[in-house]
Amino acid sequence: MKPPTTGRERILREAIRLFAERGYDRTSVPDIQEAAGLSRGSGALYKHFSSKEDLLATAVEQFVGTARQAQAELGETVLSFDEGSRRLVESMLEKLGANRDMLRILWRDLEHFPELKASARSEIMQSTYLAVAEWLRERQRQGELRPHDSEAVAAVIVGSVAMFRVFEAIWGERAIDISDERFASAWSDLLLQRLRI
Repeated sequence: MKPPTTGRERILREAIRLFAERGYDRTSVPDIQEAAGLSRGSGALYKHFSSKEDLLATAVEQFVGTARQAQAELGETVLSFDEGSRRLVESMLEKLGANRDMLRILWRDLEHFPELKASARSEIMQSTYLAVAEWLRERQRQGELRPHDSEAVAAVIVGSVAMFRVFEAIWGERAIDISDERFASAWSDLLLQRLRI
């Protein structure tokens, strides 16, 4: 059973939803308070967050935490390449799918927040590329894969999976009617055909 949602969690959840729907600039503190079930003019948000920007930073930090968890899980993966490649793509699709609102915010709203943008780029994207590249290198060291450019292959994997989800988040629908299962199967098949010994 899940513990009850705290006021802080509710405010953060509603802020993320509103930032994704309307954009950061078009969302006011009173809008967030009202969406969280608080009085518009109460100032109750400030008991939990110092500002609207603090809310945005907390949302980005939370997404960074999700990315770090996924990177750690990949590093601990002991599955064969056949099983692991499928699980890698499924896990990325799952985690990005659960964070569609954050994808919209990262894509659209961080231009005026260079530190948050740098953190998202470094901690989410670049670290994920490097974690996948290391996973591929380890599979190669163990003799499961033929020689290849692990960083370039990681860029292709992460980039294509991320953009599949980003386009879906931005447009509100998939660019092409392909299920996650079909996408993961196709990706896994391509990786296995090209890299497996």
